[in-house]
Amino acid sequence: MPNASRKAAPSARAAQAQPETAQQIDPLSGITARIFVFVVGLVSVGTAFGLGFSNGNEVAIPALQIAGIVVLVAAYVCFVWAAEPYRKRVTFGRYSLVFALVALASVLDALSQLCADTAVRNDWGPICLALVLMLAGPYRHPLEIVGFTIIALALVSVTTVIVEATRAAGSYFISLSIVGTPILAIGIGSAIYAGYLISGLTADRAAAAAARDRRDQADRREAIEEFLGRDIRALRSEVLPFFRELKAQDALTQADIDKAAELQTRLRASIVSNLSIEPLEDVVGSFVDPDHLSRRLSEQQRAAVRAVIAFLVDQPSINRRDISLSFETTDTAMCGTLHCIVASDRGLASRAAPFVGLLQFAFAGVTDELTADAAHLTFTF
Repeated sequence: MPNASRKAAPSARAAQAQPETAQQIDPLSGITARIFVFVVGLVSVGTAFGLGFSNGNEVAIPALQIAGIVVLVAAYVCFVWAAEPYRKRVTFGRYSLVFALVALASVLDALSQLCADTAVRNDWGPICLALVLMLAGPYRHPLEIVGFTIIALALVSVTTVIVEATRAAGSYFISLSIVGTPILAIGIGSAIYAGYLISGLTADRAAAAAARDRRDQADRREAIEEFLGRDIRALRSEVLPFFRELKAQDALTQADIDKAAELQTRLRASIVSNLSIEPLEDVVGSFVDPDHLSRRLSEQQRAAVRAVIAFLVDQPSINRRDISLSFETTDTAMCGTLHCIVASDRGLASRAAPFVGLLQFAFAGVTDELTADAAHLTFTF
């Protein structure tokens, strides 16, 4: 088992290192993309049916023509199945399978017209290959799409040369241009679109993460102020304008010195009055500290622990008697554990985030596990 774990770890790291597709970055976009897959699939199959049967005089082997259409239908059934946005992703393997089936359908279309094809412009195989490349944008990386485009160009080039060789007067350059230009244009366009999608979604995700971090910082400051006392907020509204005034006038008078001393005294008194040391064992239902490690907590650390306990006590889904706090010494550090039972509260984790952040400010290491049924916080110091 240990060997299996060691083998699995590098593969997991390799998967994480692989660049994300647009669908992986924004899974919800897969809902719209799947509708697009369904519509383009209908267009592709309809084109094959229409061109295949309207140009029946150019089909030398009808069985291959029908087989090609059946394979094309199977390809899009697989694609629609793979693109189901709620439980699947269009992985490289799944898209490769769809592309291979469409390519096989294109080859069957070309082979069915050997010695009977009069013009490649009404062949549906190259058109369907171009359409399946167009669908790759939301699901694959730009370089992969370029690779599939090259494969498609090589395939239609070979089949076109073979079909042209069976004609009395074949024009290879014109035929290759007709079948290759749409594939090249749509394939490169799809790769550019995929790159644009990925860069835009990545930028949006980074902006959202930055906004979330700013919001978390604001929530943490709010939690600290709520715990230390509302007077700090009022004092801050006096302190900041006072320092702006001093900076603007670029001079210090005796009145300014007196005011600074008064603000300092009031600020300290506010903090001290709100941080009056209440034994931690009095604010929880169960307290275990055989080595008296809690006495080694700094004022900031003690304040952070009490803030979290005060938050938990205020929750209607938590009873103070169910909150336990314990301290122990490990091989590397001193460790505190705060645990409580929760009466089915799914929103606890989001509401507790600022208080967990408060612990992270105060302690070197913090791990948290907040569920609808329990809260478990561990901090080292």
